[in-house]
Amino acid sequence: MPDPRGSNDPRAAAAAKLRRIIPLALGFIIVLIVVLIATAPRSGRGVDATATSADEQKETLPVSEDAGGGTASEGDPATADSDDKAEPPPVVADAPSSQPDETTTVSKSGDRSLEGLRVRQHSEGRPAPAMLGGLDDPALAKMQLQFTHQGAGIAEIPFADIWVTARAKRRAAAWFAALKRGDTSGIEPPPLDDRFVLAHESLVPMGGQLVTIPLLAARSVTVEGTELNLVPATCWSSKGPGEFVADIVNAADEPILKITRRWTLDDWDITLNQHVSNVSGRELGIRWSQYGPPNLNADRSRYMDRRRFRFGYLLGQEIDPDQLAGVVADGSMLLELTDVTGEGESPVLWPNELGRKEGFELSWFATTNRYFGMAVHPVLDAEGRGDPSLESVVGEITRFSAKVNEEPIILTGLAWPAAGAPDHILATGGVKSLSMGVFAGPLEKSILAKDQPYRSLNMQGLILYQMSSFCAICTFQWLAHLLLAVLAFFDHWIVFDWGVAIILLVVCVRALLHPVTRRSQMGMQKFGKQMQRLKPEMDKLQKKYGGDKKKIQEEQMKLFRERGINPLQMLGCLPMFLQMPIWVALYAALYFSFDLRQEPAFWGVFQEFWSWPFLADLASPDHFFWEAPEPFSFFLWNVTGINLLPILMGVIFFFQQKYMTPKTSMSPEQETQQKIMRVMMVVLFPVMLYSAPSGLTLYILTSSSIGIMESRHIRKQVDAMDLDALPSKRTTPTKEAGRGAKDPQSRAYSKMMARRKQKQGRGPDKNFKKRK
Repeated sequence: MPDPRGSNDPRAAAAAKLRRIIPLALGFIIVLIVVLIATAPRSGRGVDATATSADEQKETLPVSEDAGGGTASEGDPATADSDDKAEPPPVVADAPSSQPDETTTVSKSGDRSLEGLRVRQHSEGRPAPAMLGGLDDPALAKMQLQFTHQGAGIAEIPFADIWVTARAKRRAAAWFAALKRGDTSGIEPPPLDDRFVLAHESLVPMGGQLVTIPLLAARSVTVEGTELNLVPATCWSSKGPGEFVADIVNAADEPILKITRRWTLDDWDITLNQHVSNVSGRELGIRWSQYGPPNLNADRSRYMDRRRFRFGYLLGQEIDPDQLAGVVADGSMLLELTDVTGEGESPVLWPNELGRKEGFELSWFATTNRYFGMAVHPVLDAEGRGDPSLESVVGEITRFSAKVNEEPIILTGLAWPAAGAPDHILATGGVKSLSMGVFAGPLEKSILAKDQPYRSLNMQGLILYQMSSFCAICTFQWLAHLLLAVLAFFDHWIVFDWGVAIILLVVCVRALLHPVTRRSQMGMQKFGKQMQRLKPEMDKLQKKYGGDKKKIQEEQMKLFRERGINPLQMLGCLPMFLQMPIWVALYAALYFSFDLRQEPAFWGVFQEFWSWPFLADLASPDHFFWEAPEPFSFFLWNVTGINLLPILMGVIFFFQQKYMTPKTSMSPEQETQQKIMRVMMVVLFPVMLYSAPSGLTLYILTSSSIGIMESRHIRKQVDAMDLDALPSKRTTPTKEAGRGAKDPQSRAYSKMMARRKQKQGRGPDKNFKKRK
């Protein structure tokens, strides 16, 4: 039996092959995108994460807490191991090959006044330093800074009104509302464990023990080539909330240097005012090192681990001497977590190869997770004025990587000046400022795009709607921002609900694409019905001309022209291709947008029934049947509950395939391909998106449901058409090409027919020749 699509005509056969190949290719592309998004390949774009020399690969341990190199351990040392089997990576590049075992050392300069340099010690067992901020009233403080004497750093940063789960957020809202009324009877406060902690001190392996490294702690100071350990708690005295002092003295207990660290808190910004003062009566060459922002905790759902290290930079004096371009933060200077945890990676994060080559200047350095960020930046005034460069404070950024209980830990070190640069000469009585600002808060556009100093430093660039480096080329940032702007408009001004806003967005997108969808699907449906009706005549041609393939081909082409059939009409995948950038951009926008975090759908109506967790958080799975107290791993997923929407999505996909696929006579091979496509759509997608944000599954579910209704409507229109009516002589495909057909596919097909006539020696139609 001949192929009803004219398999003996090379062009018709090609069209038939395209029809078989395109659905499979499209399905493969979609599955590949989903798999690559989930597996998150490393980016490494714009940042050299490869070790450049053997010296760079030499790595040293973090500074120990006590003079003997040990520290109080926590947990089981056997569960902690470093990523590198030889030596762990350095935190500060200018550190010598071995750390000082004591806080008292012998001067290397030969100056007897600098002999026996040490850090003046203070008694142990002192009470914990006073805290800054608070947790009782979010209107007064956004967070609380819990300090430690160790390195004069921060032990923990919990937020006042940001919570781990949506249930805890609802309980907190009720509690704070009751406090405001002055009546808390019958209302329980949310558990303290449910309060979200941005970051806390890290435990890293050292000598079979776990060393505690506070956030942004001072690490060491080098005086005339002598490095002094500043991590031990006995090195620092507390002078008030957030104020610490350390004194460097010589063997005669004469003061040499005075180091002060004073922390202040303002909304989401922490200012670290730190100074090194020369009180020795002579010039001193000094170097400074401290810890920087570590990697933040992973998101609770862990659907995809998108912890990153980001850089904002200036183009440098040679390229932009007047700094007209401002701070560049376009996502090109990005390192995924996997870029800095692999073996053999360079410990130096900044300056990277591109930065050295182009002369870029560091403006800010940040570590981010799905919703939050912690960034060091220069100190500007309230109007955003000041030097946007951080080069006078941070000359080099390095990293230390380890694993504790299978959890990667990345510590960063901030060194000044950079390794290889000469020591900074501090004049007699001189004071070197090493002050910096620290952003510690949510990646929220209303904060980073409007408030100072973030606006002047272009820290809005921290918000990056990008699932992975693979999707960077197909995730249009402007489209993601546009979709979120439309959603926010619907939520803030029209429906006041993010779930209904997502449904309205589906309606808008479907309405915009309806003309293209209608033409494409009508072409597919029409072609399928025409070929079904043409099948008896095609069979007659096959019987009449037998094995004369050339004659069969000519008669088939003639039959196509007489009936006005265009084989290119069956290429109906254009609407799906047009929606793919929207899907990818919306996927990234819904996943990373802080505005949707813990926002319920449909005005929270489901939560009124026994605190039902169904659609309580559009940024998490729907949890229709059950929400797990703690996430757990199960095969491919990090399970947070049992969900319904992915299952409904598979059912909708089944009906969508049923109604959108035109009925045509197919060979057994084609029927097999159709079955494979249906299985891929019905089974694979719900499996891959089982732990996806419920806002995304709600969008796909709504879009597919509307698509089914749209397809049924289009099918009814095609059924009402008189497909047996012959085209008029004035509108034959060849003449239509001469006048300029409205349908691009028809024009292409008509030109193809004209070229074929010319090759057969009959020449093209006059109108076509005139057009040429």
